[in-house]
Amino acid sequence: MLAGLWKLFRYRILQVEVSRNCNLDCEICMRKNLESNTGFMPFDNFKWIVDSYNFREVALHGWGEPLLNREIFQMIEYAKKRGVRTSLTTNGTLVGDNIDNILNSGLDDIAFGFYDMNILMKSMDNVIELIREKKKEKSTLRTFFDITLYKGNVDEVFEVIRKANEIGADAAVLHRLFNTYNVNKEFESLSKKEEEELFDKVKALEKESNFKIYLPKKHTLPCRVVKSTIFVTYDGRVTPCCFLPEFYVGDIEEGMRNIFRSKEYGNFLVNMKIHSVCSKCIW
Repeated sequence: MLAGLWKLFRYRILQVEVSRNCNLDCEICMRKNLESNTGFMPFDNFKWIVDSYNFREVALHGWGEPLLNREIFQMIEYAKKRGVRTSLTTNGTLVGDNIDNILNSGLDDIAFGFYDMNILMKSMDNVIELIREKKKEKSTLRTFFDITLYKGNVDEVFEVIRKANEIGADAAVLHRLFNTYNVNKEFESLSKKEEEELFDKVKALEKESNFKIYLPKKHTLPCRVVKSTIFVTYDGRVTPCCFLPEFYVGDIEEGMRNIFRSKEYGNFLVNMKIHSVCSKCIW
């Protein structure tokens, strides 16, 4: 059975949490509920992970702000030299001080994560400046507005999308809120009906504005995220998903190939449907 499953889980995107430190304290973030909520991944550990398997993309994100890691651009440059695509998700507040570094590093994609208009406005000038310099330098960097959806921000979604289009971002990406740790009970996910109504309006806006908007897909098991990705925490522990930051199937010292074929990882794949978190996932 595992041999058959392995064929479904072959070509992986490496998700790396290079920082669990953050300069914001977002109400929807589960970082505050984790056993450890500070720390950075060293460059040498990053190299070890990238060299350990034939990854096709490295996504730099996690439960902290990646740009706080002083070695982040060394990491991007190293991955690019290995022929690996790179992407980064940031709250945008530190982008203004790093525009040259971002453009010179060879980074392929950068996403600005928002869930609240106040957070957006804190970083908007930085984002505008980056996009302006990107166009000036004729950079191939792609820029995305990454919006987490919940009942309280539905009315703001259209304003954020229009702003993204106005300043020249490449696309907007919508995600469902998955409040795994019940971080704040005031933040409720949309019902199926509410989601359908919102998505119909978003599709109409996409057509009207000729601006690309990526909608979240229907959740399936085996999980489409786990099929293509693996997540490594800042301290080198390996977990199948970023929403399972304390569910470990190995450590980087064991080697990624060994972890993929380990009994612990195999048991997880087989039992996803009854896993306490995966069985409730809507992401």
